[in-house]
Amino acid sequence: MKDYKQLAEMIYKRKSVREFSKKSAKILESDIDLMETLGITPLVDNIRVKVKILRAAEVKNKRSDYCLAFYSEEKPLYLENMGFIGQQIDLELQSKGLGTCWWGMKKPNRQYKNIDGLGCVITMTVGYPQADENRVYPDGFTRKPLNEIVIGNSSKNDSAPDCLIEAARIAPSAINLQPWLIEKTDNNYNFYIRQPKGFMEKLIKSMRHIDLGISMAHLFVQAKAKELNVSFNFNGKDIKQGRYVGTVCVG
Repeated sequence: MKDYKQLAEMIYKRKSVREFSKKSAKILESDIDLMETLGITPLVDNIRVKVKILRAAEVKNKRSDYCLAFYSEEKPLYLENMGFIGQQIDLELQSKGLGTCWWGMKKPNRQYKNIDGLGCVITMTVGYPQADENRVYPDGFTRKPLNEIVIGNSSKNDSAPDCLIEAARIAPSAINLQPWLIEKTDNNYNFYIRQPKGFMEKLIKSMRHIDLGISMAHLFVQAKAKELNVSFNFNGKDIKQGRYVGTVCVG
């Protein structure tokens, strides 16, 4: 049985790793199906995806000996789905002592840009870190305060912050822009993406959607760690502050 409590603990410890050792990682030495092996839950069921383990030369990767390439067909929410899947894998690998780092601008060599009719969306460097990379919560996280990401009535209850929202709040994002907005209505957590501000946010438009999926993954894992039932729906509407993406329903 998957240990979601262990994964939830990693939410408050994980750190992006940029310096890796040469120690080989057994789980990355064979061409296994990581999604099946690790029991990864997708955000959207009907999007075909594939996660391939590549070696450094196959990505021109000088950071580590291994890299994960994430492939998907292009359908609505495919970027959010990729972030949701990838962050679960990130937490799984970090719980096994490995280090990871999302690598938004790096793509595989030509022969690996497409696999089984799926295009590479993003990559992630993986390997054993050279040093202990765990953070100390909360001081080790530089994130927006709750009143900047939580909207609606739930934003008024600062005296008892929701642990599920907190897990989503401290998710990693490209250049730490944290583009998500969260609205809690009963047991539903509605996720919205802010309109991009400035040149840099517009430049990394696709990464912003992946980042939102990462944040949703953190909330999902924290809910599962509390042994709550979780489902998803995508029937919400846009609001003035941002574009609706999806809802995580817990109970």
